[in-house]
Amino acid sequence: MFKIRDKGKNKSYNTSSMNRIILMMVTGAILIQGIMWLGDSIYLFTTKIEEKKQIQTNYIKAELKERVASVIDYSEYRSQETETFLRETLHSRTYEAYELMQSIYENNKASKSKAEITKMIKDALRGIRFNGNRGYYFIDSLEGDVVLYPVYPESEGQNLIDLRDDDGNYAMREEIELIQLKGEGYIEGFWKNPNTGDDRTYKKVTFVKKFEPYNWYFGCGDYLDEITKDIQKEVLAYVDSIQYGEDNGQYVFVHDYNGVELANGVYPELVGNNYYELEDIKGSKVYQEQISLCMESGGGYLTHYWPTTKGDDYYKKLTYVAPLSDWNWVIGTGMDVSDLDELISNSERELEQFIWLRLIAILAVLSVLVAVSLFYIKVFMGKIKKNFSVFRDYMISANRNLTKIDVDTLDYKDFSELAEVTNSMTERINHLLHYDELTGILNRRYIMETFDDVLSTSPKKTGIIVLDIDYFKRVNDQFGHDIGDQTLIIIAKTIKDNLPDQTFVGRFGGEEFIVVLPETSLEETITVAEKIRRNIEMLNIEAINGNITVSGGVAHSSYFEKEELFKQADKKLYIAKALGRNRIES
Repeated sequence: MFKIRDKGKNKSYNTSSMNRIILMMVTGAILIQGIMWLGDSIYLFTTKIEEKKQIQTNYIKAELKERVASVIDYSEYRSQETETFLRETLHSRTYEAYELMQSIYENNKASKSKAEITKMIKDALRGIRFNGNRGYYFIDSLEGDVVLYPVYPESEGQNLIDLRDDDGNYAMREEIELIQLKGEGYIEGFWKNPNTGDDRTYKKVTFVKKFEPYNWYFGCGDYLDEITKDIQKEVLAYVDSIQYGEDNGQYVFVHDYNGVELANGVYPELVGNNYYELEDIKGSKVYQEQISLCMESGGGYLTHYWPTTKGDDYYKKLTYVAPLSDWNWVIGTGMDVSDLDELISNSERELEQFIWLRLIAILAVLSVLVAVSLFYIKVFMGKIKKNFSVFRDYMISANRNLTKIDVDTLDYKDFSELAEVTNSMTERINHLLHYDELTGILNRRYIMETFDDVLSTSPKKTGIIVLDIDYFKRVNDQFGHDIGDQTLIIIAKTIKDNLPDQTFVGRFGGEEFIVVLPETSLEETITVAEKIRRNIEMLNIEAINGNITVSGGVAHSSYFEKEELFKQADKKLYIAKALGRNRIES
């Protein structure tokens, strides 16, 4: 027994009382710590489940969107080139005919009459067809006489100088005027298209060229909408060839705003059928929802439920669709996400088991600690201070602050040594938070933070380059992922070695890299991108017995706001891929 004096009064506390007080304090502390431990564990576990679900979902969404975007980029590129392609085709075909006519004339002008040579030229050109049997050659004189008109031979020999198109333009007069002025060129007219069977007027482009020996002009033409149809067929054939994923079971599909399936990479038997009223097993009008989403919101994600092949169950499918508005098409692709839902359900069951186990563990630990505390309190009162030190050290070790401890502020050697160990660990954690472990360059999160910081200080003087290794999957498939990792390290080092000072490079994911160039013009950004591309192309990578190339997209903040800058560079990257790879697009 010991005594404590307080204001002249004697108060006695026996050992048993002190034991109970200390036991209550220890028990309360253990219980509070256990509850905090359990709560923290539950929070971390549920957070991890949500993060896992979000990461997987975002990854799937990004992949689906990327697949659709690549098809739309290709389609829009081909659509924009429609009239250019038509004009180049007509020019090429006309010059082919010119070479043939000139050859016939030169080889026979000394031995045959004009009438004989004329017949030879007409016979040579009359049967030639091209552009899906729509294209043909015609010959007229500069006086307006029809020399050759294969699709209306009865008009040959007639004078059609006053011929007008459906808009009232003097077609032959305009052609003759162009020939007399320039010798060759393009003419646009508006005619009913015999291939459509309707009464609409369509734009027709014609290329004409003068044939000097007989004062003729000749040429060929085609309807712009027919070339558009040809390009649409090309795009649909490209979509039909797309298969990806496990066992090539995933595909891209195309249907029009009426619900008619136009292309499908895995189920060609669906093409040509109308599925406007198609429902999933929960009654959702699948095609109608896709069309509405494209027309009203410009595309997005939908979830539907489909029966399995055996018909005894169903699976959940996430689909991304986007419109190709000029053609009234819906382009989309989807993925079975049932496995993801099952993964989340398993994690939630694990969480429930985890909570019960933690509760049991807390009660068991509490019981043991109470018993041990009673024993140590009674036998070794002198150990109390040490126990407090253990709890103090435990609390210190639980500190998660990533800021370094100032060693000079500590008074004791033990604390200094502990601070040095903590600082060393902090450095390692900070490195993992900011740098890609494989390549040593900035990781995705930190390069995007850097991107935001640079734009805030140089909103109109920042260039961005998005690079992607061409055919990198072949490297992994042919040589293995170890060689693939070595190749990524070499590429990352080459990019870094070819950058100016005060620039940043990071790995965005997989084989994709981002370069951020502050205080740099668009031209300087393109120069840096080309320098990187050339130096990578010249690399001889022994591990893969050859070289490798990259494609890149360039954008500059002087032309795009922050929200669009990265999207524009990424879009240019996909254009570079579509144009053959190993190039930079800006």
